[in-house]
Formats: sequence, C-alpha cells, structure tokens
Amino acid sequence: MTRIKDPRIVIELSEEEFEMSMGRKPRDQDEFDDWARLAEKGLLNGHIDWDILYECTCGAMAGYEGGDDRGQRD
Repeated sequence: MTRIKDPRIVIELSEEEFEMSMGRKPRDQDEFDDWARLAEKGLLNGHIDWDILYECTCGAMAGYEGGDDRGQRD
C-alpha cells in the first residue's frame, strides 16, 4: 500500500492584499512585514473555520469519480 504524502500549502501575501486590507499601499517594507506577521499569526491562531473549508472541498469533490458517499461523515 502506498502512503499518502501530506501536501504543503504556502500562502503568499502581496502588496495588493495589504491594500485590500488596509485601504492604502504600505508605507515601507517594515510596515508590510509587520502586517504579514500579524496575518500569519491570525492563521496560526485558528482564524480559519476548518469545518467550512472541509465542507466546501467535500462539495467540490462530489462531481469526481469515487462514489456518492463523500458527503457522509462517521
């Protein structure tokens, strides 16, 4: 049996995302880096609703082959 490899998910934050968040461009690299650190801290401290994420991915996978039991949970 082949072991399933765990994927690595990398999130890149750009100046455009800073601007969407703050309503303006960053003043300098230090300000952008501070903002990015706070965003990372928020991600690591559970500001993602994993249940919603998993439900959405389950729904998206429903059209794939593999049976119709993907939405069932034990």
